[in-house]
Amino acid sequence: MIKLDGHTLSIYGVWDSAVRGVPCGIDADSRVAMKRSRELVEKIAREPRAVYGINTGFGPLSASRVSEEDQEQHQINLLHHLSVGQGELFSPVETRAIMISRANALIRGFSGIREEVVDLLLNALNRNILPEIPSEGSVGASGDLVPLAHMGRMLIGLGNVQFDGKRVAATAALKDSGLAPVVLQCKEGLALVNGTSVMTGLMALATVESSQILGWMEFLTSCLFQTLWGEPEVLCEQLHKARGHRGQNASAAMITEYLRSHPEYRKEIDEHHWGTHHKPVEPGTEIQDPYSLRCTPQILGAFQDAYWHVEQIVMRELNASTDNPLIFPDSQTVIHGGNFYGQHVAMVSDYLRLGLVKMALLSERQTERLMNWRYSMGLPPLLAGGPVGLNSGMMGCQLLATSLAAEARILATPASIQTIPTNANNQDVVSMGTIAAKMTRKTLPILWKLLAIEAMALVQAADLRNDPHLMGEDFRKFHDLLRDVSPVLKEDRPLFEDIEKVVALLQSAEAQAQCLKPRPLNPLHVQ
Repeated sequence: MIKLDGHTLSIYGVWDSAVRGVPCGIDADSRVAMKRSRELVEKIAREPRAVYGINTGFGPLSASRVSEEDQEQHQINLLHHLSVGQGELFSPVETRAIMISRANALIRGFSGIREEVVDLLLNALNRNILPEIPSEGSVGASGDLVPLAHMGRMLIGLGNVQFDGKRVAATAALKDSGLAPVVLQCKEGLALVNGTSVMTGLMALATVESSQILGWMEFLTSCLFQTLWGEPEVLCEQLHKARGHRGQNASAAMITEYLRSHPEYRKEIDEHHWGTHHKPVEPGTEIQDPYSLRCTPQILGAFQDAYWHVEQIVMRELNASTDNPLIFPDSQTVIHGGNFYGQHVAMVSDYLRLGLVKMALLSERQTERLMNWRYSMGLPPLLAGGPVGLNSGMMGCQLLATSLAAEARILATPASIQTIPTNANNQDVVSMGTIAAKMTRKTLPILWKLLAIEAMALVQAADLRNDPHLMGEDFRKFHDLLRDVSPVLKEDRPLFEDIEKVVALLQSAEAQAQCLKPRPLNPLHVQ
């Protein structure tokens, strides 16, 4: 059970609940904060002053007043007019992440929502009653209004949900689970929809997945060193400390640790071979590897530094109050503002996605070094397992990799600058943070396929070398895991199913636990 308190939810907590199904509940102290916040809202609702969303219209209609007797209908009408979402539904995992993110924000005690509303949201989550949330409609400015309205509909018994793998009416799913819809009171509809929880939930998932991808990139790079007899001098700690970027130091150290499972590489690294031995001077002998090997610490290290920043921002946003107005019981004040504006998440979504695209391009180039017999140091053309010409090896896989890399480059277009005024020019500059987060989520499957192709190429190359001393212990362990799902390519055969199986292998917690070393802690000390 994950106890949500509005202050300590991590991206890994979101992952555990959304992906692994760990249930969530409300921390006892947070219930006290929520009660105090709600009491102040109810007090304000009885006063003659105007407070946005409690006794006023929404958005550009805030000059209109809403009577006390109409306040409940006012909240329902908010969900009604915002329920315009279109496009594909968010996946079950994404929907769960959105629900967790929104619940944690409301639990902080600055939103004025009753406990029973958030209890119902979490009870539905724990029973796998998932609202149908369309993926199109948010501009990420006054929060994720449209998708969160579709989430909110479930809580009042409207619309359909996914329950036990079936599409059923929300009221029926709730009833079958011993739950009942709530009747929204003043401000509660606004509290549900007015926040950045869709983009933040999506980015929590994307950030965890990106860390897994970085880990595999470092691991596969170490395998590439072994397959192409790369020079470990480029991983020298002294070299990277001279530049001073923490991420670069970390990635070089990770690749080095994987290489140390190979006796010859370990000896060369431990003896600092490059500092004591002269380079050969024979004509035609290259003394430096290509950038796809030599500069991997710089490329992956830059992503590591970006990742740490993104992780910090996303975790802070997970534990933020992002609706308007906010309720402060300690000072008995209500403050109007713009914490719903998703610029932080929008910008780091673009930042993370740019790094992912760069890793996609690096993976494609590393695969090229294995496929191209002009550079692969004796490997058969295109890693053909049988007679070349009759067999084309992994030629088709490289075509797929090229196509995927091109698609990734297109997704690199930043969304956080694509503002278009809306809402009768009330929302005259918007973040497009949810679009940015969605684009980042779309980039991840491309990376997994590229990594699968590179992994298959590395293992095929190792088999074609037929050298018992080629692979270190870590590489051989991975080789055996991959060969369990994708046999050696001795002659041409369709590989589309192999790619799918290797993607599943790389994504599995079991393979990650067996092959990947723990990632370095975030030096930014996320709180």
